[in-house]
Amino acid sequence: MIIVDSREKKWQHIEKYFQQHGILYQIQKLDIADYMLEGQDKFVIDRKQNLDELCSNLCTKDSGRFWREVRRSREQKVKMVILCEHGGKIKSIKDVAEWKSTYSRVTGRQLAAEIYRVHIAYGVEFLFCDKRSTGRRIVELLEDTAWIEKR
Repeated sequence: MIIVDSREKKWQHIEKYFQQHGILYQIQKLDIADYMLEGQDKFVIDRKQNLDELCSNLCTKDSGRFWREVRRSREQKVKMVILCEHGGKIKSIKDVAEWKSTYSRVTGRQLAAEIYRVHIAYGVEFLFCDKRSTGRRIVELLEDTAWIEKR
């Protein structure tokens, strides 16, 4: 069963995928991230709606909650994956460098540098997908025990 954080917002498309495919899920407060497999608390997925949300988490004064989660994951030896639903041409961190925000002065190159910093310093993985495939990607990642072994 997948545990979904009770604070998760705008996830109806994921919930619809779970329901259409008979994926069992339960909503409860998670201390780290947005999704985990019940009984497997050493691997979590934190979903970001797009690069603008990721940018606000990494590059603004309001990033405290995100950084606390990242640090907590490392302290508790939890492998964290950030799944960003930006879609389009953004398929890897390298692609982020070419991104231009409509809301922020942060450049794609600056955001990519911050992503690499989090990845190197804390072991957080960053993956990208289209919003239509998020539910499927969450299920695939949670079922892939190789991620858990990489902690």
